[in-house]
Amino acid sequence: MTHPVGSLTAYVDGALELAEQAEVESHLAQCATCRTERDRLAGAIALLARLPPTPAPSATFEQRFYARLAAQKEEARQRRGFLDRIAWRWLAPGLAGVAATVGVVLYTGEQRRADEAFLAEHIDLFESYEAVASVGAVESAEDVQVVAHLDDLGAKP
Repeated sequence: MTHPVGSLTAYVDGALELAEQAEVESHLAQCATCRTERDRLAGAIALLARLPPTPAPSATFEQRFYARLAAQKEEARQRRGFLDRIAWRWLAPGLAGVAATVGVVLYTGEQRRADEAFLAEHIDLFESYEAVASVGAVESAEDVQVVAHLDDLGAKP
């Protein structure tokens, strides 16, 4: 059995079932650390038992308590404005989601416009894409000149 740290308080209180109590006792017979902890808990419980009992609340305590609570709630409600009454903890995650969605939509729209502008500026290259792709890798300036004149070569019979 491992150290029964979680069961020691119940053991000292006498709240364990017989089987578990026997397991704890057999462990305590072999483990000085757990015996020290048991003695410490028993001493604390003995000190608490010597405390005087708590006084009973007055007969009007509950009535005064709830009246004061209601007054504080009303005072807080009057101090708050309309925006303070909205449940921000529920609304904030939704607003954050909407803001993130709007940001993504705007970003992708800007990216699409940038792609379209690039395509418009370099339309001549994209028109001869098949010819350029069929050549393979363009590695030198001489290759670039060959690709630039592909249209001329393909147009002549």
